Amino acid sequence: MTVGANVWPVGDQEWVARYRTSMTDRNVSALALDERESELAGTVHEMKVPAAELFGDAEELACEDAAELATVEEEVRTSLAGGLQPALKEVGGMLMGVGIVTSLILIIRSGWSVDIDTALVLIGASVLVAFVGWVIARVLFASGRSAAAVGAGVGAGVVAVAGIASAANVGAGHIAASAVPLPLLVAGLLSPGTATLVIADRMPRQELRENWDDSQWLRRFRGGLRARLVPAVTARGHVAEIEQTLAAGGMSAYSEFGHPLTLAHEVARADKSARRRLWAVSTSAAVGAPLCLAVLVVANQSWGMLTIPVVVAFFLMAAGAFVVGWGRRPWTTQR
Repeated sequence: MTVGANVWPVGDQEWVARYRTSMTDRNVSALALDERESELAGTVHEMKVPAAELFGDAEELACEDAAELATVEEEVRTSLAGGLQPALKEVGGMLMGVGIVTSLILIIRSGWSVDIDTALVLIGASVLVAFVGWVIARVLFASGRSAAAVGAGVGAGVVAVAGIASAANVGAGHIAASAVPLPLLVAGLLSPGTATLVIADRMPRQELRENWDDSQWLRRFRGGLRARLVPAVTARGHVAEIEQTLAAGGMSAYSEFGHPLTLAHEVARADKSARRRLWAVSTSAAVGAPLCLAVLVVANQSWGMLTIPVVVAFFLMAAGAFVVGWGRRPWTTQR
């Protein structure tokens, strides 16, 4: 049962709102969060003391509770490996980002109407296919499906290259639509991302798969280890150890070890090499992406007089990502 706003005294509404916000994306299941809120609300009613006075700062309590209530299973369920809903959120966010950037460029460079060039449409569609393919490949890779991830990435790349080649053959000057109202075009650019995010948000909670045969389980476990950048030799050793356990015990892999990706995350978290590799890749991506965008902005000069502020903003994003990443370096945060 979800804890309603009426359970908390009126004076504690702001405190509980901060608590709930701070618990977002902390890998705490909805059931565990509801139970914890019920416990806190019951204590408030029993003691007849404001929550802020009784429990202290909401953000600090949320950090303490998350450390205790967070689970690897919930981490997997809400990650890209968790199924369709996280994947749709990732795709929707990407579509919104592309739509917003494109809309801003059109607003800066155009008046109230725009002539749509066929070649630019083909190039834009090719870039979009590449981005979506990248997201799909990441989803498959995170799910332990390495071969399918490679296939999706290659397929998206082929389609994107074909689209760009078609744009080169068409050439500039071929107008697909003339004098399209800018507000209508912006709405069209933002609609796919908005619709995707709304659909993802309204999807029912998805649970992790429970029906596995041992061969599927082992393949997915091996793929999950590699997705978390566990060294190949180490991954093979873990798989062989589990195979021996299953052969000796007669139990199914799922009944003995649970979900394969959950176990893969736990094993990877305990592996020093995997932690360092994952940190290096994620930090490099977080720092490198805004730097690449800054270079593209300078090279294309698409932002006019806003070029310098936009480039500075991207450099600040890269610097912030580096500071955050450095603070999370595994050789100091975990031993």
